[in-house]
Amino acid sequence: MRNRFVKPSRFAGLAIGGAVLAMGWAIPAAWAQVPEQALRESQACLDCHGDAADGLRGGPHMVRLADLDTHVACTDCHAGTAAHWEDDPAANPMANPAGLTAAGVWQVCSSCHSGTHAVNQATLSPHADAGVSCLSCHMVHGRSAEHLLKDRQPELCYTCHAAVRGEFSKPFRHPAGDREFLQCSSCHLATDDRPAELAMQGTNAACLTCHNQFQGPFPYEHQAAVDYGTDEGGCIACHDPHGSYVPRLLKQPYEAPHYQTCTQCHVVPLHNYNSFHGSQWAGVSCTECHVDIHGSYTNKNFLTTALEGQGCFAAGCHSR
Repeated sequence: MRNRFVKPSRFAGLAIGGAVLAMGWAIPAAWAQVPEQALRESQACLDCHGDAADGLRGGPHMVRLADLDTHVACTDCHAGTAAHWEDDPAANPMANPAGLTAAGVWQVCSSCHSGTHAVNQATLSPHADAGVSCLSCHMVHGRSAEHLLKDRQPELCYTCHAAVRGEFSKPFRHPAGDREFLQCSSCHLATDDRPAELAMQGTNAACLTCHNQFQGPFPYEHQAAVDYGTDEGGCIACHDPHGSYVPRLLKQPYEAPHYQTCTQCHVVPLHNYNSFHGSQWAGVSCTECHVDIHGSYTNKNFLTTALEGQGCFAAGCHSR
């Protein structure tokens, strides 16, 4: 799908699908037209900065020299004038993105990386509000196999989000970092493949990427599980996505005697001890009867059809 955020430039094709360069995909020759003047400038740069050439070699930012073929030149990121390499380097310094603000770094990187991930991170995400730049997570002079990240997930994320490390140490947790298919970015960047104006889809959009059996639509929706907004709600009203001391990543227990998960919304005095239920239901968890708690196809109270054989529906209290 063509990305609507691609800027018209000689790198336009490189931004399709987000971070094509970082993904290590093959670059068609038609996209790799670097002006000869830029190539000569790059050669002048690397004549002095040989260490930079070693760091770039084999990576997506590899500069094209006599024995290399690539799509980028040093001056694409480091702006300056020929006086730097022709006259006095100290008196005519080149621009270094590492010294720029997050917005400045984005202006440099977006000349190539104008996909939805880059746009969302620079405009909509909490990273943008916190002044976190592309270079906070990605390295330019390197050959990292995973999108030029400075470290593997979740260790990279723990650099800033240290408190989350403790959450993943709890007995019940998501296996982030344990398996290749689940990383921090699996949930927190789950909507980055959509245009920015559609990316704010609420918390459930990330959860339902894997747990789509709870997606519905259901004729009888449980409002606690439905998240039409972008504030906290939906799945995380009951579940802690990082880790929990309670099974199923629940924030609170749902068993006797207090049924905290359910009673935080449903305050029904003596529900288990009233004259109709009798003592046989004392201490029975809510989910013994209300089984379709994410939504039901058959019952507005999310009750199991097994109760029909016990006469529960006949009394009229639990009508369909």
